[in-house]
Amino acid sequence: MLTVNDAPLLCSIANRWSGASGAIRENSVGGKMENLMGLNSTAKDGESVAIGTTAWVQEVGQRMERLPRETMGSTADLPVVLPLESALLKKRYPVVESRENLSSTNFFSDFVVKNRPVVVPKALKHCRALSCWTDDYLREVVGSRTVILKQGLNEEGVTGLKTITSQLSDYLDCMALFETRLQRNEVLAKDRPPYLHDLPLLSVLPDAADDLDGFPSDYFPDWYRADWLKFAQFFLGPSQSLTPLHFDCLLTHNLFFQVRGRKRFILLHHDQLPFCYRYKWRWCEVDAETPDFIRHPLYRDAQIQECIVEPGDMLYMPSGMLHHVRSLDCSMSFNVDWHTRGSAFQGVLALKRGMPLKNVYYNAVIALGQCTGQPARRVLPWYRSYLNYVS
Repeated sequence: MLTVNDAPLLCSIANRWSGASGAIRENSVGGKMENLMGLNSTAKDGESVAIGTTAWVQEVGQRMERLPRETMGSTADLPVVLPLESALLKKRYPVVESRENLSSTNFFSDFVVKNRPVVVPKALKHCRALSCWTDDYLREVVGSRTVILKQGLNEEGVTGLKTITSQLSDYLDCMALFETRLQRNEVLAKDRPPYLHDLPLLSVLPDAADDLDGFPSDYFPDWYRADWLKFAQFFLGPSQSLTPLHFDCLLTHNLFFQVRGRKRFILLHHDQLPFCYRYKWRWCEVDAETPDFIRHPLYRDAQIQECIVEPGDMLYMPSGMLHHVRSLDCSMSFNVDWHTRGSAFQGVLALKRGMPLKNVYYNAVIALGQCTGQPARRVLPWYRSYLNYVS
């Protein structure tokens, strides 16, 4: 936990993220810290960089003396007070169907086969991860782990996307501080910390299987079922974290599970892509929350759905579905991208539509494994690099 007397810790955090290219000058304990270095602006998109203190860390230092002398607990314990929440919660589009206690048989027949999204409330109700994956638990069990964060997932798109490394405990401290200051209107949503986005779940929580005992693995095809956890990706981020409108780069089906907080999804079927002004293969220029119809007039004709997923919920997105995702609270989630034989073959054929060759390779690996009867664990060594793929 951070207190007002923890300015030296913030200096340490800032220096760790800045690398050796700069320095922080501290005038007094709990006083103003002056940032003397900047972001490496020469790095290419997706490249890992050493980064100076971003705006939200600067702001912490500059106004630290004005924080009350009280400790801050887990981000999960903070009340929800979001400046933009009323606008984000206003439903403008048809809501995705919700089916509690949906059987796996009906899931495949009514939604996978028919290419329809669905929310399954309380799908994780038997998993203790819902109660035990707190900030304190992460600090105690895996706080010393180094994680990769993504900066540049924002309303303007992903042209400046870069990766940053941090110790997980430092990241949790900075998120807690940001959440407190956001509620006091001392920072803006755009000053949020980077996003722990799309990392292999087992690289963050190697013992996750114990906490996910009771997981509904029958929602996966047989080929994935025994090894689904090895394909799972982890997400952790502050309020207002955003992934702009995009589709999953292998055109996979997507099962998304919410553990903490809430997320709002804006969804469009893949056939709506011509209305969304695609760039860089899978990203779209349109801001799905506040579209600019002067710049993007075709988006007026797009067919759009939306939903909010809450702790314990599962969201299914069919192959290639476009999605724009906003965290309404400090949020923790994981997902699994998976193929049927049909979607894997379509993923290989997508080479003709501009899919990058590297993506086609990953689809071919899955298609070959499914068609030859090789189990997922045998195929995984050739697929594993996809789980750390920044695209």
